[in-house]
Amino acid sequence: MTPNARCRALLCLLMTAFAPHPVMMQTGPDAAAHPLSGRIWDSRAQDWVSTTELERRLARARYVLLGEVHDNAGHHRLRHGLLAALVRDGRRPAIAMEQFDRDHQPALQRVQNEPAPTPELLKTAGRIDAQGWNWSYYEPIVRLALDHRLPIFAANLSRADAFRVSSEGAAAVLGAAAVSALQLDKPLPDAARLKLEQVIDDGHCGQAPRNILPGMVAAQRARDAIMAQTLQTHDPAVLIAGNGHVRRDFGVPHYLARYPQGDDVLVVGFLEVDAARQAPTDYVTAGAPEYDYVAFTPRAPRPDPCKELRFKPR
Repeated sequence: MTPNARCRALLCLLMTAFAPHPVMMQTGPDAAAHPLSGRIWDSRAQDWVSTTELERRLARARYVLLGEVHDNAGHHRLRHGLLAALVRDGRRPAIAMEQFDRDHQPALQRVQNEPAPTPELLKTAGRIDAQGWNWSYYEPIVRLALDHRLPIFAANLSRADAFRVSSEGAAAVLGAAAVSALQLDKPLPDAARLKLEQVIDDGHCGQAPRNILPGMVAAQRARDAIMAQTLQTHDPAVLIAGNGHVRRDFGVPHYLARYPQGDDVLVVGFLEVDAARQAPTDYVTAGAPEYDYVAFTPRAPRPDPCKELRFKPR
């Protein structure tokens, strides 16, 4: 493999792996016994809410952003339940999914136009990355959408385009007009940029070379802006994406800023509990919470993601 190819492969790995697994390992008492596990925190009101109350509030929102830790099956079950409740309430939102690249939207649409579309046909049309996404987690949401004829839209920037953004800049990939329309020509506030850099660095066990962080930030911003653009073409709409994408400080909501920071846009983060953090405020920033609501769950069993991670110089 040539040096350029190695570098490209490394960057693709980093972008694909952005915050899919928390670095913190669960220790101490079983997570199921954690005082926060199984509860939902209203970050703005600083109080607990029931699932029924959360469902009621989400039903009033124009845009609902539902996060996840990608390999936590419990997050997917809870999120499916919230989406099913929206449908029962009479809502018919479009479903925008991080798991499908926007390049494949025409193929996804052709399948949805068929008399009897199936999740498997949609999976094939969307060329879902089986290594990056566990299809069994997303199939129930796709099936729910198809059963109720809710439109499904590809919301993600392709890996190839994200790499080009990281190395050449957003304008080279999206064009200057799109960069302006997506607000990518405006820098993130310093505090948000530093948080994003820290999240990327933490997600890579502190081993990401400092010189590639600006490119990774640029790629992540482009992805978030594209997801926001996809949402804004539909009303109402639900975004299915990782927790890192739905954060209010630097994620998709940052690019939905023309909407009031009230019930027009509601964000639910699904966070795994940690024995060292016993209070909700250990997970969200007081006064400027990353998520409007946090659903706390046990940590999914997984090996230490940092144990085998190594970065080699180009």
